[in-house]
Amino acid sequence: MIPLPPTPPAASALPEWCRKVAGLINGLLARRQFPESATAPTDPRPGDGWFDTGVNKAKLWDGTTWQALW
Repeated sequence: MIPLPPTPPAASALPEWCRKVAGLINGLLARRQFPESATAPTDPRPGDGWFDTGVNKAKLWDGTTWQALW
């Protein structure tokens, strides 16, 4: 879970906060591989990712179904 500040950051602190969040997300994605194929992986675990080349969308397995990221 991404820790959020208790109050919205001040406008002057927003670029730094965005940089920290982007760094956290990039670090998480760097440790995960997103296999690319038109068919879904057969044995996914919750949180696994996959790039569906059939519809050109990244998806995450929520434990029940593949959820498109956009």
